[in-house]
Amino acid sequence: MSDTILLILSLLGGIALGLYGMKVMSEGLLQLTGSRVRATLRNLSQHRFPCFRVGAEVTMLVQSSAATTLMAVTSVNAGLITLQQSVAMIMGANVGTTLTPWLVALLGYAFPAGFLAIPLIVFALPFTYSSRIKSKPWSPILMGASMMLYGFCTFVQMMPMNDGVTYPEISEVFASLTGAGFWSVLLFLLIGIASTMLFQSSVATITLAMVACASGWLPFITAAAMVIGDNVGTTLMPLFAARKTNLQARRAAFAHLFFNLVGLVWALALIYPMSAWISGLVGGTPVGLAFGIALCHTCFNLVTALVCIGFIRYFCNMLKRVFPVRSDDDEEFHLSFIEGGILSTAELSVDQARKETVQFGLRCQRMLDLTDKFVHMTKTDSDYNHLFSRIEKYEKITDRLELEIDRYLNSLDKSQLSPRALARVRSIFQMADELESLADACYKVTRSVARRHEVNIEFIPMQQQNIDQMLALTHKSMDLMIQLLQKNDLTSADMSRAYNQEDQVNSLRNQLRDQNIGNVQESYYTYQSGVLYMEVVSGCEKICDYIINVVEALATQNDIPAREGL
Repeated sequence: MSDTILLILSLLGGIALGLYGMKVMSEGLLQLTGSRVRATLRNLSQHRFPCFRVGAEVTMLVQSSAATTLMAVTSVNAGLITLQQSVAMIMGANVGTTLTPWLVALLGYAFPAGFLAIPLIVFALPFTYSSRIKSKPWSPILMGASMMLYGFCTFVQMMPMNDGVTYPEISEVFASLTGAGFWSVLLFLLIGIASTMLFQSSVATITLAMVACASGWLPFITAAAMVIGDNVGTTLMPLFAARKTNLQARRAAFAHLFFNLVGLVWALALIYPMSAWISGLVGGTPVGLAFGIALCHTCFNLVTALVCIGFIRYFCNMLKRVFPVRSDDDEEFHLSFIEGGILSTAELSVDQARKETVQFGLRCQRMLDLTDKFVHMTKTDSDYNHLFSRIEKYEKITDRLELEIDRYLNSLDKSQLSPRALARVRSIFQMADELESLADACYKVTRSVARRHEVNIEFIPMQQQNIDQMLALTHKSMDLMIQLLQKNDLTSADMSRAYNQEDQVNSLRNQLRDQNIGNVQESYYTYQSGVLYMEVVSGCEKICDYIINVVEALATQNDIPAREGL
């Protein structure tokens, strides 16, 4: 009995080492190719077949369908791709992941490659201590590959049938579970789902099914049922990760579940003839059965993708009816892109924070609109107090937005970021800070207007016209800031437009400040009226200062120098 327990623990240790190596290797590959993957997603075609191909290629590269699926959910959450693009990409990820079982069968059975594990570490060490940032990711890639090979090959070689020991206790347990016909198929389907959720990896379940079948513990049909269950289990991880993301991301995660359930239906209906055909094709040797499990996994995902890819648009329309758009109250705090936390790679998470910053800017723009409206109100207006409360509420929301964006960026694993991505993180930190200050400036203008009403001071028409002129320039600056925030790349011409707009605001502020001194001396209005009037004018100019600071922070991502003297 003690030998059996030791065997089970050793087998679990082997597969755990293999999974950890896969994780390390996947992270290294994503670190190496993260910027290129992000650029590919930005330029992704609207047609389903190129999106399908990208999903398959990325999965083959990183050896993780879960990573690609989470990447797709993250990207649609960040607004990089559409729902239909993400669904096609996830279908491609399902096909791309079929490469891994073939590698396990090839390196574990046909050509045992465990002897390569230790030499790979020798090649990894120089990259570990390299001072070149671009070569650093090769260390986790090679180290991860070494651990993966050693873990999976150890797992395969330690199976009892390989050394002539049968371990009757284990054989009896499996025999008792596989003798109930179709009910045994359903049982191992559930075991496949549960093991995938437990290990957080489809490779673990497929390796278990492959080795158990090749060692004679499981009939081929029940091992095939585990593979089918594994595919359903992989859909639950992105589903869980997307529970707090935006609507499009939740739709993408449920689409993944839905078309795998479609695959489950046809695979269960045809599991007996399919298993008989595959097992007859590959033969009854351990190597043949291992490749048979890989073929079964490929057939399931490939057929399911071919069946479903033509119905992506209908899937998306159905999901839109199941998850309809709800009218969110914009005056309640909510995050649009980073609420679900770090869903995927650190590189793509920077894009999420960037999108959240754009939403932050749009809130500031709406706050300025409300401030403008409040400037033109009188204390007797029925909506006066309500509008002031709304502006006050926006100011509190922007405080929380800055806090959450900063917290999100601080939670990123900086070691996985390229130098360009680190520069973007610093830029987003600065933009969030400036946007919060911008919102504070809007609120201060509102309070200046409220104080004017409290002391019953009315601006003369000339004062109101000048304030309107300043507000018009402020709106133009704000509109330009939003336009630049929504662009991927800034140019020197964009910066020139922003600086010209800032110069106009400063020039008008200086002109009105000089005029105000003379107007007070000439008694066109009282000194107190002049003070409150200039508070509003200077408040608008301060808003524009924060706007240009946001634009300059954005420009640092494109290596555009700021103008000196501002």
